[in-house]
Amino acid sequence: MWAYIGPCRRLPIGRGTCHHGGMAEQAHVNLSGDINGRYVVTDRRAGGELTLVPDTSAEAIRERAGLLDPTPEQAEAFWRENEPHMLPPDDEP
Repeated sequence: MWAYIGPCRRLPIGRGTCHHGGMAEQAHVNLSGDINGRYVVTDRRAGGELTLVPDTSAEAIRERAGLLDPTPEQAEAFWRENEPHMLPPDDEP
């Protein structure tokens, strides 16, 4: 038995996972408050009700993990602190 959850998407009843198609094609939202983070809108219903799932794009995953690119100031501070302790590659003196 299948449950209809939107255009071109069906969820087998009784299973815990579902492929929602290409996230680039769907609306994205940023939540802040009791729940924070980037989400994707998977369904819009009458009355304005939305169904959301966490954004699983590489950029969103990096953001949740705190792996954002450093600012120029942060990069400079990192190299100033750590470069003296780094060894050159084997083929360099």
